[in-house]
Amino acid sequence: MAVTLQKLDRNTIETGGFHGIVQKRLIVNSQYGPRMGVKQGTWEGVGNLVYLADSWFASGVATGLHPHKFIDVLTFVVEGTLDHEGSLEHGTTLQALDFQVQKSGKEGFLHNEINKEEPTTRMLQLWLLPEKQEETANFRVHKATKGTVTNVYGTQDGNSTQIIVGHLISGETYKTPENSLVYVVKGAVTMQEEKIKEGFLVATNKTNITIEKDAVFIVMYRISEY
Repeated sequence: MAVTLQKLDRNTIETGGFHGIVQKRLIVNSQYGPRMGVKQGTWEGVGNLVYLADSWFASGVATGLHPHKFIDVLTFVVEGTLDHEGSLEHGTTLQALDFQVQKSGKEGFLHNEINKEEPTTRMLQLWLLPEKQEETANFRVHKATKGTVTNVYGTQDGNSTQIIVGHLISGETYKTPENSLVYVVKGAVTMQEEKIKEGFLVATNKTNITIEKDAVFIVMYRISEY
């Protein structure tokens, strides 16, 4: 018998944000998550993942230049563009479906993410606690290419917590790892004969995902060895 899926609908969470950014914070770890903003109704996360926010930047809206230390920050542009400023790869422009990884190392980094264009930009941000403390900060960008599932963070970073982005088309399937969280970013999928739409965070355990229409999703889980 299938176990009832545990789900969190972003529409049930109070809207928060800062500097003009509108946010739905789905994961805010009570010990390591950010101290400001909305926490009610959020989940604790999985492994070293301590924060997940779905955010919207109107034209001209920016995070403001600010520091991070002892944390790795992942930024996924879902729609629109973001201009990146800061101590790592200053001047980079992120396009839709670009997945930026900034690792703080021991030195930390400064960054500011800005929407300089007219349409509203939608961005997801994830924070992870590093297990391997590297000396220097570093930066890379992945692309969520249609028809693929891409590991954007985890083993290559010396971290047991894995972050995967999938961009699959109608009829394609993916089996989730054990004890994972899945966030449906765009489109819709079917899990255990239940249709899951955009904006739902789901706790799963080796569950088959079937794509209902073109869909983008993030899978977050911890492995015991790497």
